[in-house]
Amino acid sequence: MDKKQKKKSVNDAVGLDFSMAKPFLEGLLGHMQGGVFTIDKEKRITSFSKSAVWITGFCLDDVKGKNCKDILNCVMCETCCPFDGIMKRGSSTYRTDVEIHGKDGKPIPVNITAFALRNNTGEIVGMCEIFRDISELSALKNQLMESDRFAVLGQLAAGVAHEVNNPLNGILTYIKLISKKMKQDSSQHEEFLKYLSIMERETINIGRIVKNLLDFSRRKEPEIIPIDINEVIDQSLLLLTDQLKTGNIEVERTGKSDLPEIRGDFGQLQQVFLNLMLNSIQAMSDGGKLIISTTAEGTPGKECFVIVSVSDTGCGIPQQNIHKIFNPLFTTKGGKESIGLGLGLSIVERILKSHHARITVKSATGKGTTFNIRFSTK
Repeated sequence: MDKKQKKKSVNDAVGLDFSMAKPFLEGLLGHMQGGVFTIDKEKRITSFSKSAVWITGFCLDDVKGKNCKDILNCVMCETCCPFDGIMKRGSSTYRTDVEIHGKDGKPIPVNITAFALRNNTGEIVGMCEIFRDISELSALKNQLMESDRFAVLGQLAAGVAHEVNNPLNGILTYIKLISKKMKQDSSQHEEFLKYLSIMERETINIGRIVKNLLDFSRRKEPEIIPIDINEVIDQSLLLLTDQLKTGNIEVERTGKSDLPEIRGDFGQLQQVFLNLMLNSIQAMSDGGKLIISTTAEGTPGKECFVIVSVSDTGCGIPQQNIHKIFNPLFTTKGGKESIGLGLGLSIVERILKSHHARITVKSATGKGTTFNIRFSTK
């Protein structure tokens, strides 16, 4: 079979016009959830897909030309390297579950499939490795018993929220109407206006809890468009002007103003930052500083990540509670001043997962808390 016939037979087998091969592969690698990378015969990384960047935290420039063992720091590399198996034993594929390590040094459980790359003469010239992050799958297995309870809770939350929301709106309307009439009649006592103001504030707080219940029970897909994350943050701060002022909280904005765009849902990401900022405000009951910084990571002009930090100088979170704060219904805002049900951070985490973003937290009791969010650029 000559080269022309061979090319035609391959074309017929895959059902793909070769003129479309390049855009097809680029689209496939750009949108698949699993990470993909290739290495040459010296085990040097020659390509690294967008999903591989996202899963590991390494930019392409961090890894290209480097030995895969030095980048992924995997035990498998020392004990049963898939490339050695393919090269020495002639295996066609290799599959296993292992732990690799990301740029931050944290272990990432993955499922790996590896296969040989051959040239036109059939000689092995490298290897392709596809890996899928299975950490969420492992966590889901551990939480299987609780998942049913939360599914029922979501349905109950939606029902309760709808039942409570209508009378709340009516109460709030009449509070505003009474306040207006009392201000017009100066003979009325100012004390009544004070009581009405408290009623209005608490009614708004209950309304916010209802909204959180509704948001928790809904599964809304984000409307993804290119957005400037700085604009989302600025709009969120604008909505919290009164709370920041009355709470005697100073806002400090640092970092880059000309960040690369990310892809996301403006409204949902605004909800993320509103929740985080409100948490910070509530943690600084005696005033303090809210620090928001933005930066990009990667080669200038080709940055692959945008990182946003939301920090406060509040009461902090005890270390024994750090791993619980994203669990639904877990809250540290107990007692008389409680205005939440522990759904805010759960909603934040869910929204960020739907945007393929990651959130981490560092905190020290009495010193404050920092949330770091890592977005992949468009």
